[in-house]
Amino acid sequence: MLKPYVHLMRRPGAGSFFAAGIVGRMPISMLGLGIVILIAQESGSYGLAGAISGVGVIAGGLTGPVQGRLVDRLGQRTLLLVGSVLCTVALGGLLVAVRAGAPDWVLYALSFVAGGTRPQVGSFVRARWTYLLGRGRALQTAFALEAVGDEVVFILGPVIVTALATQVSPYVALSVAGVLGLAGGVWLGLLGRTDPPGQPKSSSGDQAPFPWVSIMLLSLISAGLGAALGATEVVTIAYTTEKGQAGLAGVVLAIWAFGSLLAGLWYGSVNWRAPVERRMLFGTILLAITLSPLPWVDNVVALGAVLFCCGFTIAPTLVSITACVEEWVPPQRLTEAITWTVTGILLGVAPGNALAGHAVDVWGPSTAYWVPVGIGVACAVVAAVSTTFARPKTKFAHN
Repeated sequence: MLKPYVHLMRRPGAGSFFAAGIVGRMPISMLGLGIVILIAQESGSYGLAGAISGVGVIAGGLTGPVQGRLVDRLGQRTLLLVGSVLCTVALGGLLVAVRAGAPDWVLYALSFVAGGTRPQVGSFVRARWTYLLGRGRALQTAFALEAVGDEVVFILGPVIVTALATQVSPYVALSVAGVLGLAGGVWLGLLGRTDPPGQPKSSSGDQAPFPWVSIMLLSLISAGLGAALGATEVVTIAYTTEKGQAGLAGVVLAIWAFGSLLAGLWYGSVNWRAPVERRMLFGTILLAITLSPLPWVDNVVALGAVLFCCGFTIAPTLVSITACVEEWVPPQRLTEAITWTVTGILLGVAPGNALAGHAVDVWGPSTAYWVPVGIGVACAVVAAVSTTFARPKTKFAHN
């Protein structure tokens, strides 16, 4: 199963930009949690902490597609170097402001700048794979490897930031997140050999049209996946707490992520014949099916088993979405399009968290699991609409 990935790592420059991408993505899973821990500790308000953290996520969602378009035209180097430095400076300013007891609006502003300038490393790395490999089975394997990388980031990041925040200091935890983001971004930016060349906008009018409807539907599916993941996480924490086993929440969620990691490795090793849009639809349907038993589980062991099975649908679905983007979008707009779907996932998490939290307060954890189930069904419906009515007639080869 690992042989295709060994071949990928033997490609010139692949190992370096993959490793840089992992390091550069670590802040995704560390900053939000770290900011919540820090501000809650200093202010005593989880509401304020969550709001300031959320502003950073929203800023990233707003600027992500803009970053993607700039990268498609200018290349990745400048944005990676400048964005990494600006994000780190803003994060350092946030730490100083919290320590100094600055007004809340200053904290919101600095969080917005840090989130808005953080480079969209995951999208940039996927664009490098496309530039390096062109279309074909190897690219599908590379996208699966990146999905596995995402799972690694979301397994390790929260553990690192929580351990540092509780055992050392929240300031140290966020500083480490900032240093990792800076190191990964600068490292990736300096790897010019694999940087896709910028393609300035042509004035001749002969560019292929951008399939906006198709990409917006894929982004909506991505947002639904993010919402389902965020909702499931919140309800799982509440469920284990209700059962008197709050300490097992992290273990159960890690089992969930591990299932996705295994599925990603398996998915990338298979030579698929079915069209990517069909695989995407099948993945969303399986996600809804595997989420459906959650309202009926009656113990934490059963919960872990259901989530492990559910995890097997996540990475393959995300890989299929990225593969659809790669096939449906002209090469000149590829990074921008990938950024739209990645942004969709990130923007979906916060509403999923909020909706699930409200459902827990009103109905209790078990009934609240209907929230991710409903979101999963909605994802499958949108995927069916996307693959049936909004699939572009033109497919592109990215070489």
